Amino acid sequence: MARIFTDADVLLDGLRDDVLWLLILIFSYRQRTLLPNLSTMSREDLVVEFVLLDSAVRDIVTRLAALDGEEKGVRSFQTAFSALKREGLTADRTEKLKAEVKAYRSAVNGLKVEHRNKYIAHVQELASVIPKILDRPVHFEECASIAVNLLDNMCGRQIEYFFRVGSVEQPIDLRRRLSETSGS
Repeated sequence: MARIFTDADVLLDGLRDDVLWLLILIFSYRQRTLLPNLSTMSREDLVVEFVLLDSAVRDIVTRLAALDGEEKGVRSFQTAFSALKREGLTADRTEKLKAEVKAYRSAVNGLKVEHRNKYIAHVQELASVIPKILDRPVHFEECASIAVNLLDNMCGRQIEYFFRVGSVEQPIDLRRRLSETSGS
């Protein structure tokens, strides 16, 4: 018998893809911040690398902010939570997820206000948008961790995230690798 997919199933499946690509980007960012070719880089190469790292941070912040969307028709934790409620969450689970969605919204709000709204989108007329990766790094790790755990809880299980680079390379277990490099 074929399984019927609900609105929540579709949203959660899309959110798994969103979080997978978020983690791939964070993994790639962390790998590049190690500057593996530093000894052979020209100054131009180094500056280009920093510009690209800053661009990666912008994408990470944008992706984290998108997971907080509340507009009708967008895929986010808010819309998935609403779909789960419509489809019959227990009262205990509803309260637990409500608190977790609220915690995510609170965590991502700092990134939205301090980085996205001043540097990426809604930029004020006289604001500088010069890359700030060296002098003002953006701390997105906690927000990303909350997002991963929130999606786990919405799905009711720990989600696996594998980065498949190619057909001959072993898939990279992003949960494991990122927890190793974060020191957690």
